[in-house]
Amino acid sequence: MVTAVRNFFNQRADTWDREECHERKAVSERIIRGLGIKAGSRVLDAGCGTGLIIPWLLESVGERGHVTALDIAERMLVLARDKFSAPNLEFVHADIADTPFLDRSFDQVVCHNCFPHVADKRGAAEEMFRILKPGGWATVCHNESREEVNALHRFMGGEVGLDMLPGIDEMEELFEAAGFADISVHDGKDMFILRARRPGEP
Repeated sequence: MVTAVRNFFNQRADTWDREECHERKAVSERIIRGLGIKAGSRVLDAGCGTGLIIPWLLESVGERGHVTALDIAERMLVLARDKFSAPNLEFVHADIADTPFLDRSFDQVVCHNCFPHVADKRGAAEEMFRILKPGGWATVCHNESREEVNALHRFMGGEVGLDMLPGIDEMEELFEAAGFADISVHDGKDMFILRARRPGEP
C-alpha cells in the first residue's frame, strides 16, 4: 500500500502543479492563514507534495520559526526543494505514521490534501500526538469537501481508488483515541478541516 502510493505520486510529481487550480489554491491559503500559527513556531508540513503551502507556513512562523516539509514521495520533495529555499526550512523523506522526529518537536502539524493516502491513519494520528508539544495543534485539511475528495479518488481509481477521507465520526474517534482534545471538524462546500489539540500547557 505505502509503496503503491509512493510510486503513484513519484510518477505524477512533474505535472502535479498544473492540476491545482487557482480557486483551490485560494482556499488552501485561507485555511493556512486561519490556523493561528504564531511567529517563532515549529511547524511540520506532513505530506508537503511539491510545496503548495510552504510559503504561507514560512510567512506565518517568521524568521525565528521553522518549517519541516515531509513527504513519502522522493520526487515531490525534489521539486519542492527546487522551488523553495530558506534557512529555516528543511525537507524530510518519511511517512507521517513513522517519522524520525523526537517527542514534542512541533507546535503544529498540518496534513494538507494528503490524509486519505496515509495507509496507517490510526498510526498517523498517534505519531502526530507524539511529535507535538503539549498545547500543540494537529490539522487535517483539504481544499475541497470530503465528498469531493472521495469522489475524485474513486474516479481516478488505481493506486488511489480506495484512498478515502473517513467520515466525521471516524476522524473524531481516531484523534480522540490518540489522546487529542478539543477536536473539531468542519466539512464545508469548499473545504474540510479537522483540528485537534494535544492537552497540556505549551
